[in-house]
Amino acid sequence: MFNKRFVITPAVIVFIGLLTLFICMPVANAYQEVGLQLEGSIIETDPAPFINSNRVMVPVREIANALGADVSWNEEKQAVVVAQGEYQMTMFIGERHAAVNGKDVQLDVAPVIVENRAMVAVRVLADALQVPISWDSETQVVSLGKLALVAGSSLDFPPFEFKEDSELRGFDIDLIKAIEEVSGENIIVKDISFDRLIPSLLSGQVDLIISGLTIIEPRQKIMDFTMPYFDYGDIILSTKGRPSDITLEDLAGKKIAFQLGTTGQEIVSSLAQKHPTTQPVVYESLEEVWAAVEAGQAEAAVVSYPLTAYYLTNHGESNLQMVGPV
Repeated sequence: MFNKRFVITPAVIVFIGLLTLFICMPVANAYQEVGLQLEGSIIETDPAPFINSNRVMVPVREIANALGADVSWNEEKQAVVVAQGEYQMTMFIGERHAAVNGKDVQLDVAPVIVENRAMVAVRVLADALQVPISWDSETQVVSLGKLALVAGSSLDFPPFEFKEDSELRGFDIDLIKAIEEVSGENIIVKDISFDRLIPSLLSGQVDLIISGLTIIEPRQKIMDFTMPYFDYGDIILSTKGRPSDITLEDLAGKKIAFQLGTTGQEIVSSLAQKHPTTQPVVYESLEEVWAAVEAGQAEAAVVSYPLTAYYLTNHGESNLQMVGPV
């Protein structure tokens, strides 16, 4: 019989080394990372927050300092000390008890060391420093401090709210920034399609709406409005050279364009009921209405005054004009 001899090759040594490395890696590296919001702004920490035993762990010094507390480290006792005014809490690495102003308290999760940083459950710091804390399970973000208010806005409505070079622009955007400054609140504008604004408010996804929302009775039954801040209306649009004092009655029997679902549609429909020879022409977008009048596909249109005024201000080459009263 031949004796079998086993030889450890360099490749096997490398494999064993890698296997040992993975087995001995800090447990924290296997945990799920989460987002951290401080005073309404998302921040990044080193190391990143992670979940341990259903608790979000954060670097003590970085977060405590951001919340106005002092932090010190006792190498001999492997203890981290958080102090603010007369308050002092001492936590020990690997132990689930802490000393708060000399009294022993129990922690849900023991502090750990990750990448030479002491990590502790964020709720411990929030409770100790009396800072509001909340958790969003959908976005996996924990929030500390004063929370930001979320304002819903449909950013396709110039000159009230729109995007230009990825920047938010418009009168409503200026207005909400002024409200933010005067009130001291942190307000974030969230882009939401117009038909989803009110449902988002009712479901609590946003705290307020700033989006050229017209005050009408059905809406007043389910939501609160501020006092009106803009007198919104419609106006007649025609081509240049037409009389500037045209009224609705002057449009009777003519082909009149409007945008679907607007008050312009109601106005033209009412005129057509009184004067059956009137020819209403419906378009999906306001841009199509403007183009139809300029191309002679309609003799006039009933359109949104502020949006059309903004368009004409920025398109001086257009052959369009607004006539009559708003």
